[in-house]
Amino acid sequence: MRPLQRFERRLEGIVSGVFARAFKGDVEPIELAAALKREIDNTARILSRDRRLVPNHFTIELGPGDFERLNAYGRTLNHELANELRDHADIQRYTFSGPIEIELTQQDDLPTGKFRVVSATVGSPQRRSQPYPQEPYVPPNDGPVLSTPASPPPQQQQPRRGHPQVMLEVNGRRRPVNPPGVVLGRGTDADIQINDPGVSRRHAEIRLMPEGPGGIRVVLVDLGSTNGTLVNGRRTTEAELVDGSTVRIGNTTMTLRLADEPMAQPPSSGW
Repeated sequence: MRPLQRFERRLEGIVSGVFARAFKGDVEPIELAAALKREIDNTARILSRDRRLVPNHFTIELGPGDFERLNAYGRTLNHELANELRDHADIQRYTFSGPIEIELTQQDDLPTGKFRVVSATVGSPQRRSQPYPQEPYVPPNDGPVLSTPASPPPQQQQPRRGHPQVMLEVNGRRRPVNPPGVVLGRGTDADIQINDPGVSRRHAEIRLMPEGPGGIRVVLVDLGSTNGTLVNGRRTTEAELVDGSTVRIGNTTMTLRLADEPMAQPPSSGW
């Protein structure tokens, strides 16, 4: 059975088959799912060799009659459409910049059976592709930090030795987080794979971003996961992490750690 057929069967089951009866001759949910997939296929932008950025905010414009019918099932329909997009993105190795948002709007100029899809990318994932500074970094005396204050004049700058090592502690094991970052998820294509049924295949991403001369920021971004992401006990779609920050996805809790000593000789890739 093809993916769109499975989507239609699943949606019909949720609303007791009402869609099969209500949408004959009008806009059908399966048409919306197919149009949304085409939209992200046509607008995907290259982030890296194996990742492409796609929109995460979608406005579906419908005529008055179709809007009245479909909007009655807004929450159920939006949830299923978002799940269908996530599955398609997993297969195509797409990256969303944030949670998927789908909005139905009424357009009086559209006749019954016709609709339009307008998409937008909400967020700033392009920061992930910025080059990382090659200059070394020395942490201050009170321990490693994620960023540094404003730089002194060039003649006052001290020699720097390297960035602090960022580690993620998962189930008692520490995993390195190297530039430009790592994807957390249940899927085999995740950089750090987590065997947890409550975790999406591509659940969240930890991004390492330069800030000032030798500074570094660690930012967690939810990739439109089904069950959401908690940072220090609070649900969030994007948050800055510091040493000791906790991240919970599904039933798994992780802790960010910064090594006490920086790497002595950063590799040619930037760290």
